[in-house]
Formats: sequence, structure tokens, C-alpha cells
Amino acid sequence: MECKKLNRKTLVFLIMILMLALGLRTRVFTKQMNNMNLSYDPKNYWIMSHQIVDDGIYGYAYDEPSGEPNARIMPGYPLFLAAVYKILGDKYLQITAVRLLQVIISTLSVLLGFLFVRKAFQNDLAALLTAFFMAIYPTYVLSTVMLLTETLALFTMLLYFYLSLFAFESGNRAVNFITGIAFGIHLMIRPALLPLFIFPFIFAIITRAIRRLKRNSHSGQSEESSLGGDQKSPPKLAAMFLFQLIGLVLVMIPWWIRNIVTLGSFILTAEGSGNPFLAGTYPYFQDYMQDVAEEIRGNNDLQMAYGIKRLINGLKTDFWLYFKWYTIGKTAYIFHEPYLCRLLMNSEIPSKVIHFSILIPGVMGSIIHAAKSIKSFWFYLYGLAILGLQLMFVPDPRFAYLILFFIIVGAANFICFITNLIKGRTAIGNMKGN
Repeated sequence: MECKKLNRKTLVFLIMILMLALGLRTRVFTKQMNNMNLSYDPKNYWIMSHQIVDDGIYGYAYDEPSGEPNARIMPGYPLFLAAVYKILGDKYLQITAVRLLQVIISTLSVLLGFLFVRKAFQNDLAALLTAFFMAIYPTYVLSTVMLLTETLALFTMLLYFYLSLFAFESGNRAVNFITGIAFGIHLMIRPALLPLFIFPFIFAIITRAIRRLKRNSHSGQSEESSLGGDQKSPPKLAAMFLFQLIGLVLVMIPWWIRNIVTLGSFILTAEGSGNPFLAGTYPYFQDYMQDVAEEIRGNNDLQMAYGIKRLINGLKTDFWLYFKWYTIGKTAYIFHEPYLCRLLMNSEIPSKVIHFSILIPGVMGSIIHAAKSIKSFWFYLYGLAILGLQLMFVPDPRFAYLILFFIIVGAANFICFITNLIKGRTAIGNMKGN
């Protein structure tokens, strides 16, 4: 997959979009710069980072230091906050520095979005539109001032995606090893994508099988042409999988060792999934958490077990209610408004306008683009798989953060589709006129 050099016009537009992205994020930073009132997860992460540095204890708790180690959340983001605090030594300067760093990281995500789409789909206009929508999308802009995992999670996911293109194209062991490291770093921030590690390899196996069938179905071709002539044979997937897995394990193994040594048990990712899973078993939040016994609250394993029991019982007693809730219902809750749309004064209406202006054409564009090629089909299927994982838990607009990248790419390709349609009709009209 050769990628042509950027032409001057594309480069100028890209620079302008990156300047826009940086400008919008900097503007939000200046508005929130003196706001040190943290609450909920941002406050908990902030307190946790101080406990790591001051007391050497890694433990997530609510509103106050845990005082004891645990593995409720993955260590990527708390360690990022702790590193900034360790360097600066000031709890409030830490907040400002992290926000500034996230402004830069989020702007780099816009660049990565452009690079990925351009290389994956060989379309400069779609790549530029993707970067533009990422630059202006309210949640991506506003989240930079929040002490939350989202900004780093999007950056590391896009980095993994971009590296994957080179890894599967070349089969190079070093590139696959680095790609595995990138995936591991993402998991250290947000572990939800772990089940999807195998997906690109499944996609590659199916794609190669389809291509072989197509080549073999062509009649009247020489053996050389049916085999692709002098083209190189595709890289061996087994070796690629092995080196990506090694890179992933290399990143994760310190976390696993820490849990065994400190907590006395092997914990693959984190122990905090029981509560959001249980919370997601209440269709449309009816009687929300009212039947949860006091001894279950705060215990991850008991909450997970009770959540599974509730889900199984719900499917048995009212299948269609639970089926609707775990498909259309939760999806509607996740996308009904953009996350953080009320963070700033007068930001709600513009945020919702931009949100639905991207969401609606994004869904249509995803369908149209997915039908054009096997590569685009796999891309959107991956995004759908992320949504499927999120639907297992309590729905919240925050969980749309990573999925929205796929919708943005769909919106960009929808505009390209409409543009090509207009150009085609114009060309036909000119031909008839002549």
C-alpha cells in the first residue's frame, strides 16, 4: 500500500486544520485554567496520583485516598498524572500542566486521524474531512481540560490503528512488535479493547481467503496471472501475531506481576467492571439499583455475579425488553447527546448541533463506505465491535468517545460520496451538452 506524498494544497489545509484544533482546545483551556474544582472520576484520579507519589500506594478510591492497594482501574492514566505531579511537586500546577499536555495530545490525535484515513483509504479529501471533524467535535475539544482517560485513550488507539497498517502491509517483525506495544499502552489506559486484539488477524485471514477465491474463479487466465504474477506472497500471520503478542505482554507484564505480588492474585486488566455491568442490567433505569443488597455494594465480584444473575433472569422473564435495551435502548442513550456538552456556558446547543450534524451523515456514510471495499467493511465492523462491548455496561455518552472516530470517518466519506455523485452528474450533463 503505497501512499503518495502530500501535495501542497492538502498540506496547507492540514496545517490550517491542526491550527484550528489547537486554537479551539487552547481557548477551552484558557476558560477553565483557573477552575480547580474537581469532582467524580477526575477528582479520584487526582487524589490517587498524589497517593502514588507521596505514599507509594496504588489504589483507586472515592473522594479520599484509598490507604491500601487495589486494582480497580488500569494504571496508565494515574501513572501519567503521578509523573506530572512528581516532576512539578505542586498539586494545582499539576492540573494545569496535565490540561496543557492533553491539549497537545488531542491535537496530535487529529493528525493521526488524518494519517490513518489517508493511508488506509487513499483519499486525501476524506482524510482532511476526518481531521476537520475531529478538530471541531465538541467532546474531543472539551475533554482536554478534564482529568479523564479519554484524550490519551483516543491518541493511543489511533496510534495503534496507524501502526497496524504498516504491520499488516509489511509483515516486518519489528513493526509488529511496536504495534503490539502500542496496543498494550492503550490497554493500560482503557482495557475494553482487549477482546479485539485478535480481530485484525481474523479480518486478514478472511480477506486473503476471499482474494484467493476471486483469483481462482477467473477463467482463461494463466497460472501466473491467477497467482498474482510476480507479486510478493502476503506476510505470514502467525509470526505477525506472535510479535504483536510479545509487544502486548511486555507492556502488561509489570501490571500482572504487581497484582500477584501486592494483591496475591492474577488480575488480567482491572477489577472495576462489576458495578457498571450491574448498573447496565436495569432496562431504561427502572428501579435503578434498588434491589442491590448492602453487602454487595462496593464488592466487584459480588456485583458482577449479581449482574449476570439479573441479566439471565431478565432474558428469561422479559426477553424482548432486555433485547431492546441491550441493542437499541443503550445505543440511543450513548448517542442521544455529546459528552460534556454542558461543560461551558452556552456550549450545549452548539455541541448538539455539531454532534448530530456529524452523527447522522456518519451513520449513513459508514454503511455506504462499508459496502465499497472489504477493508472499509472491516474498519466499521471493528467500530461496531467496540460499541458491542460498551453495550454490556451502563450506557453513558462518555462511552461514545472512541466509537465517534468511526462515525467521523463515515461522515467524511459520506461527503466524498455526495461530492463524487455531483461531479459524476455534472460530467454527464457536460457530455450531453456537447
